[in-house]
Amino acid sequence: MKCATPFVLLFVLAMTACEMVEKEKPDKSSHLKEVVTIYVDSCWNKGDFSALNRITGEGFVRNLNGLEVANGSIELEAYIQNFIKAFPNLRINITNLIEKDGKVALEWTFEGTNTGVFAEFIPTGKKATVRGVTMMTFNGQGKMIKENTYYNELYLLQQLGFTLNPPNLK
Repeated sequence: MKCATPFVLLFVLAMTACEMVEKEKPDKSSHLKEVVTIYVDSCWNKGDFSALNRITGEGFVRNLNGLEVANGSIELEAYIQNFIKAFPNLRINITNLIEKDGKVALEWTFEGTNTGVFAEFIPTGKKATVRGVTMMTFNGQGKMIKENTYYNELYLLQQLGFTLNPPNLK
């Protein structure tokens, strides 16, 4: 039994050391989630773009409902500023966030009051709430390189008071 004691102690010590090394490794998943949180909270919710160049990679592209709306951080900032001008009190809340293999999927809710020009539409003063989904892709350095966002634009416009006219078939 005395011979087994050193081996048991050595085994316990080795397991403890391995566990300590494992805990010290940086969690890449939490880094990607942190980048997404900075992007939503700082850029969208606060209009603070100071981190944008730090969190977007070269060749960044933002697609909305399958259409490219921003290419690079300068266009992305201008795109977000247009939303902020149209909805100065806008708030995006992340309701679900999943990270896997260098990609992050998030469900979100957008809320805001339209007091500024939105695209070519005049301000209506109406509140809107829209839910959507975004898929983000990151490069090896943990920077966003692609954002695919999907939400129902018609539903947003309907909440602002706009309607669809039936097509003229004549």
